[in-house]
Amino acid sequence: MAAFDLSEYRDRVQRVSANMEAAGIDTLVILLESHMSWLTGYEGDSDYVPQVTILRAGDTDARIILREMDLYCAYPTVYLDHDRIECYPEDHIGTDERSPWDVIGRRIAEIAGDGRIGVEFSASNFSHADHQALVRVLGDRELVDGSRVVTQARARKSDAELGYMRQSAAIVDRALQNGIDLIAEGVRQCDVAARITHDLIAGTPECGGGPNRPVTMPTGPGVAQAPHLKWTDAPFRQGDQTDFETAAFVHRYACALSRTSVVGPPSDRLLHVHNAVLEGFHAALETIRPGVTCGDVHRGFSRAFLPHGVRKKSRIGYSIGVDWSDLCFSLQDDDETVLETNHTMHLIIGIWEKEDAYVFSETIRVGQDKGESFSNMPRELFVR
Repeated sequence: MAAFDLSEYRDRVQRVSANMEAAGIDTLVILLESHMSWLTGYEGDSDYVPQVTILRAGDTDARIILREMDLYCAYPTVYLDHDRIECYPEDHIGTDERSPWDVIGRRIAEIAGDGRIGVEFSASNFSHADHQALVRVLGDRELVDGSRVVTQARARKSDAELGYMRQSAAIVDRALQNGIDLIAEGVRQCDVAARITHDLIAGTPECGGGPNRPVTMPTGPGVAQAPHLKWTDAPFRQGDQTDFETAAFVHRYACALSRTSVVGPPSDRLLHVHNAVLEGFHAALETIRPGVTCGDVHRGFSRAFLPHGVRKKSRIGYSIGVDWSDLCFSLQDDDETVLETNHTMHLIIGIWEKEDAYVFSETIRVGQDKGESFSNMPRELFVR
């Protein structure tokens, strides 16, 4: 059963269609599975092989083409009629003799007719070899970049989308708090990761969690600075700092959350960094409201944070939604995207530097006149 009402999916298709017409695109080939999910409800997690969503400007519904076995991922999850769910044969997988793009390319040509074709060239699952295979079928047809067409339609969340994100927020608050509560000298990092993972899936009595990503939790001297390391089976030791970043998902809608913990008394420097980060976070949050730009938020953060003398070169966040980052905007000095009510973002103050390490984040909604956090977790450095 699709995650949203038919009217919501149809509204999304209309918004994308309007963006296509503005970009001069008649037929759009959508490659990101997060976009496929947003437009159709698909939850197959199958983009390790070629699959596409095809939308012709003005059409009421899109059409998807999948690997044959993945039809049975689509039937229970998408809102589309079965005649708009197509496939290529299984014998097109794992061979150099046939390519899924042979089938996909022919259908694109049939659907597009003489119209202009846009393709999500920046999709992470669309390799150079995929592009070459598609071009072999389409010949000298002009292909234009349609990478931003769906993205531009996704930024402002509906009430139903926000509802799923609030459910995710309750789950991730509980999971991260329970994981941190388990930390003690001698407890293994993997056991803390397992507790968090269990709770991300088990969810709350009101709502279970969906498939998630491994929790990021670099731990210990020389490791806590690493922004994307996970866990080991080493025991926690006195003085170990852990920088947690994780998210819960409900119908693929993410709510991300980060906190930092330390075993034993924190150093004066760590307390200084914590205070700098928290002051910068609050300043950024207080800047968020409709009408300001992403650059305004970053500059508000910088005015409060930089006087503390802590080095930080990375951005302070990005838009969030289906499958975590939804690529709509970035919280950095030179992004002048204007924030609107019901934009959502992961406001993350990460210090991943040679001298210092710290992370603190929450998922934020742009409210009517201010930023509103989804999280109720204490805003503190957790001392275990």
